[in-house]
Amino acid sequence: MSDVGSSLGGAAGGGEDGRAISDGSEVQIQDQQPVPPPMPTSRISVKHAVEVIQTFDEYKRWLVQEIGFGGMLKLPMRQKLNLKFSAWTMSKVSVFQRAIILSESKKLKFWPEDVHKVFGIPCGHRSIRGRDGHITPDAIQFIKKTLGMDKKGVHSLRAVEEFLLRDVSETSSKLEKDCFQIAFVIFVMGHVLAPTTKHDYATIDFWGALANTETISQFNWCEYVLQCLLEAVRRLKKDMLSNNPGTNLVGCHLFLQVFFLHSIDLGIFNKKHNVLPRISEFDQDSIRNMITMSTDIGKNPTSHSNNKLRAAEDVCYAWQKYPQDQPNTLLAGTNSGGNSASTACGAHQFPRNDNATVTPTHNVLDVHTPIARLGLLISHTASAHAIPTCIG
Repeated sequence: MSDVGSSLGGAAGGGEDGRAISDGSEVQIQDQQPVPPPMPTSRISVKHAVEVIQTFDEYKRWLVQEIGFGGMLKLPMRQKLNLKFSAWTMSKVSVFQRAIILSESKKLKFWPEDVHKVFGIPCGHRSIRGRDGHITPDAIQFIKKTLGMDKKGVHSLRAVEEFLLRDVSETSSKLEKDCFQIAFVIFVMGHVLAPTTKHDYATIDFWGALANTETISQFNWCEYVLQCLLEAVRRLKKDMLSNNPGTNLVGCHLFLQVFFLHSIDLGIFNKKHNVLPRISEFDQDSIRNMITMSTDIGKNPTSHSNNKLRAAEDVCYAWQKYPQDQPNTLLAGTNSGGNSASTACGAHQFPRNDNATVTPTHNVLDVHTPIARLGLLISHTASAHAIPTCIG
């Protein structure tokens, strides 16, 4: 089974322009009698990510906030995820509509801005899989070498983690600070936002967005997360059609859990939508109680489809303000209304409680840091030992 990030272009959840592609599997599943998804496993690890993040001092946390990923510092400790619930929510997703389909009249469409509200990661105007996200093989090799990934395996998340645990302070070199920021993005993508099927594996198809740390926040990481998730949904549905006894859930199914539970009416378990990022309020006990409360009584297999949706005025997600028939995919960096992606992602109604800022849409002056000049450094280096590294 190939990993999510191995697909080139926009294959993970859509074409190069971001449009979702339906392979017909969701139609076949809807025509069948309800069947539970296969027994799920997953390499997503919120617990491990939080354990590493908790070691950060104030300066490291500031470095994370500087690239727009401050929301990930708010991840609550989760010992484990309810993977059966994740599999159920994924089985209800229409790849083509980008929506959780509960019934013909109950559809929860999701947009990149919803990922931003849940995790507080950048939702900028540049496409990770587009022209702006191109990276040369030499630049990829440079990043691997500086992070020590060439020693422990070419895609090793363990090597990235070891770099994050190193001492980095205001007196560190610019290259070390840049490498820390790059390592953090690779780490949270591999463990939470876009995990794959493989152990200790970091996909590299988003590394072009990391080549210049000054512009990391200008890329649409939310759209990339959704594309990986939609590809994961497609894979799950193929496993269901094949009657496979087990399935490995990839992509950020944690997003679907939070988005779904936060959009349905659970009475006393409802959470207000006035704190961002939303993930900060979904601790282990809260999400367990909400899943239990959402379970349909007397249904076999287990279902959560009978819940009412919350009133639109109580919801911060995009489905409450857009018509059901409005497209919710990003084409060439814009939404269907012609506005920039980051404009759509930045339409907040409530005060934030974190430092994950909304990405500006104006051009930002490219600063030629050591990482920004990857290609230049490599092309002018006569031998491997002359390449500046962060390896101690």
